[in-house]
Parts: sequence; C-alpha cells; structure tokens
Amino acid sequence: MRMWMVDPRIMCRRHLLGEHLETHMFVGAIKKGFSIDGYIRNNCCEPKSIQKRHNVLAKEMERRGYNHKSNMEFHCNKKGTVNPEKSLKDLVSRCRECAKRVKELT
Repeated sequence: MRMWMVDPRIMCRRHLLGEHLETHMFVGAIKKGFSIDGYIRNNCCEPKSIQKRHNVLAKEMERRGYNHKSNMEFHCNKKGTVNPEKSLKDLVSRCRECAKRVKELT
C-alpha cells in the first residue's frame, strides 16, 4: 500500500484506482487498530491527508467518467509524509503509461 501524492491527472487508470483503493485500505487498517507505522516510516503514507487525498482521487475518477461510489469520512492526527517528487520519479520509472501521461500533461 502507498499514497503516491502526485497530481492524479498524470496517473494511469491502474495507479489511480489502486491508490484510491489503498486509501480505503489504510482507513480500514487504522480503524481495526492495525499498525501502519512501517508505511509511515517508509514515507508511503500521510495519515492526516488520507481524507483529502481520497477526495482528490475520487474527483479525478469522476472527471474520467469512472463510477465512484465509495465515500469516506475519516480523520487522523497521526503524522507522516510522502515526498511527491520522489514518488513521481518512482512512478514514471515503474509505469510506461504514467510516464506517457506526464509527458502529455507537462
């Protein structure tokens, strides 16, 4: 699981939907009392930003015509940071479609 925290317009369908799902997975884990400390330590999760990030991803999904029905109400004070620049480099090195979208949108 991870939060990419990059502009969702540049994400391919697979990564956009994947990160959306993973926001829900983080919420489920936190609500069940499971530790996400490893994700936080590895800079893969910003718990305070989960709700906002979910909303941004859902908005992009709707913009693309995808059917979004999984609303979220979640607040967490746990600290954590994700470096969007590092995430972007990692994302484009892993995914040709995301790399292509970056070139098209920048």
